[in-house]
Amino acid sequence: MLLSLPAVPSLIAAPLLPATRPLRAGPLASSHTVDEEQQQRSELHALLKSLEPYAEQPLEDATTLPPAAYTSTALFEREVETIFRPGWLCVGHVCQVREKGDYVTLDLLGELLLLVNDGTRLRVLSRVCTHRWAPVVGEGRGTCKAFTCPFHFWSFRLDGSCIKAPLMDDSTAFDAIEHPLHEYRSEVVDGFVYVNLDGAAPPLSSQLAGMSQRLVSWRPDEMESYIELTYDCPFNWKIVVETFMECYHHLGAHEATFEPNFPAKLSWTEDARPAWTVGHAKPRPGREVSAFEAGLPRFPHLETEAERQAFALYNVFPSQLLHAMPDRVLWFRLQPLSAERTVVTTFCLVPPGTMQMEDFEATRDEQRELMDKINREDIAVNEMQQVGARSGAVRPGKLNSKLEKALWQLNAFVARAVCAH
Repeated sequence: MLLSLPAVPSLIAAPLLPATRPLRAGPLASSHTVDEEQQQRSELHALLKSLEPYAEQPLEDATTLPPAAYTSTALFEREVETIFRPGWLCVGHVCQVREKGDYVTLDLLGELLLLVNDGTRLRVLSRVCTHRWAPVVGEGRGTCKAFTCPFHFWSFRLDGSCIKAPLMDDSTAFDAIEHPLHEYRSEVVDGFVYVNLDGAAPPLSSQLAGMSQRLVSWRPDEMESYIELTYDCPFNWKIVVETFMECYHHLGAHEATFEPNFPAKLSWTEDARPAWTVGHAKPRPGREVSAFEAGLPRFPHLETEAERQAFALYNVFPSQLLHAMPDRVLWFRLQPLSAERTVVTTFCLVPPGTMQMEDFEATRDEQRELMDKINREDIAVNEMQQVGARSGAVRPGKLNSKLEKALWQLNAFVARAVCAH
């Protein structure tokens, strides 16, 4: 499923009709019996016990997580509470909301988020009206001067403060200033907007300082969005991260797309930092120049040979994915919906001025087609993985300690989080 969400300029933002298949994730009303709930708790306890060794598993002994880690609803709910809500999640980029009044919505783990430029800074607000909980703006993006709920016409400034609550003057002890839209804790690091849903995470920018230094020549806060593709994927979020972070699968899934220029055997992953890790691939000998010629202008401030031949794969734990190359940065935004469903939006970010290049439309169409082809190559094998994880015959598989080191790092991150409580 591919989605394109064009900007919709307006003065007052009002909701759109709800999607026929809303992107929601959160606790559902339970109809389980007491016995079923006890069985689920017992199964979760057993799964967590099996995950404990992964927190300190030696690299040379690295294996995949147990297959149930990709199918268990109870474990997914635990990941939400121990990984996603306490962590920093990337929800946007400054290029999406450059001007005052620009906004983008995103539904994430049951929260209806509203990324907005209020003219002084970027905020991540809840788009749920504080009166009786109807969304004050529909899914999508646009530009406005205020947000107005369609239910009773309560209105809110761009900073979330309530400016109008019709006919509430006679209500006892009512003061509009006490009813702003909820604001989530957020940070902007290198142009990317992160949200912390529980509001208690340590500051992010210092944790990403080393990564920021690596990306400084790309000037990521100046990048512009070139292509955006969205896929509704029937597999676990960890499968997305794992596949993105290793090049071993170039041999199979990308035999005709990546393997000719960036062979699997020339890839490796650095040691992980607490908040992030990065992997690399070298171009095939003899293709050091041609491997990076794709018809797009390069970032103009790349200084070193390593930067000019970059094929760098970053994971900001748990789920922000960046692929830095000399002429583009690919960014994957994940919306985990269940143990076996993840919405993935892939963005291609490029240097300023790319949109003014000659033959811009034709080049973008060509690049969109290639980007979609590569994404679908991954999706095809990931769907097979998820099906295989449900087989009673499967066990944890042995990992390649060099080519799949990033999976070992993710396994440790997940195990430490879910087993710590």
